[in-house]
Amino acid sequence: MKAAIFDLDGTLVDSAPDIAHAVNRMLADRGAPAQEVAFIETLVGEGARMLVVKLHRALGLPEEDVDRDTRIYLDHYAARPVAESRLYADAATALPALKAAGIRLGICTNKPQRLAEQVLDRLGLLQHLSAVVGADTTPHVKPDPRPLLHTLEALGVAPGETVYVGDTGIDLACARAAGVPCRIVDWGTGPAVPVEDSARLGRFADLLPA
Repeated sequence: MKAAIFDLDGTLVDSAPDIAHAVNRMLADRGAPAQEVAFIETLVGEGARMLVVKLHRALGLPEEDVDRDTRIYLDHYAARPVAESRLYADAATALPALKAAGIRLGICTNKPQRLAEQVLDRLGLLQHLSAVVGADTTPHVKPDPRPLLHTLEALGVAPGETVYVGDTGIDLACARAAGVPCRIVDWGTGPAVPVEDSARLGRFADLLPA
């Protein structure tokens, strides 16, 4: 393995409280009731617009308002992206150890790139990464494999030399379509993803070379 690429929300970072805060600020702006963090977390994974699309469908809100509400949600999120977000598991120690071992590190996320970099910087991980690919870095979003393939290109590695770490079926489908081995984390929504035990990851340090 020459590289490890990570999803962000739900994989490296428990960002659900800050995402939910921004969503509820958007809902409050339009006079709609606030929603629980656990419910909003189930909508995360396909990017900001799809989060708002699924929210509107669940709450019976007008679909013609999706684009406007997506912009409002992102504005609220950008104003407060890391108030309650925390790193999962041993990310703070394992990523520097992976880098020190010669493993190239990247991010492939459906969060906008600028926001992703802001979150990673505030949580102390950005300095260890060689590539960050967000929802607006390419014209495509996961589960389309092209964002992941773009990340591979940025790192200068081949699919078979890389592992992709995620927490959703979207991440798994993206990795499989790109021909990249995938590991699903044991936290967040990861336990609900149907994979063999050998494809599960209990801590990031397990990626270190023996």
